[in-house]
Amino acid sequence: MKLTRNRMKITKENIICHELIGLPVKVTKSAHKGYLISGTVIDETKNMIIIEGNGIKKIPKNVSTFEFTSPNGVKVEVEGKEIIGRPEDRIKNVYKIKKIRKSFK
Repeated sequence: MKLTRNRMKITKENIICHELIGLPVKVTKSAHKGYLISGTVIDETKNMIIIEGNGIKKIPKNVSTFEFTSPNGVKVEVEGKEIIGRPEDRIKNVYKIKKIRKSFK
């Protein structure tokens, strides 16, 4: 028996609950002009996104705006302040919120 996994598509509404590593990204706004780069997300920490483009750059989340391109080609712009936090905690918190919302219905 072949097991298939139901994957949720990345949209502007749910990008903060997805893994960002591996996605193409462009820094569209930042407090420092040297941070305006594009490439691929290779790592993520609580306060930084590490992008490989022309070299490797660490971009602080709190002073930047990112444009991620999902695997299906949808471009989503995200304020860095919305994705501050450890990736695993950010994903857990979204599922907790969904669970709480269901309990009130």
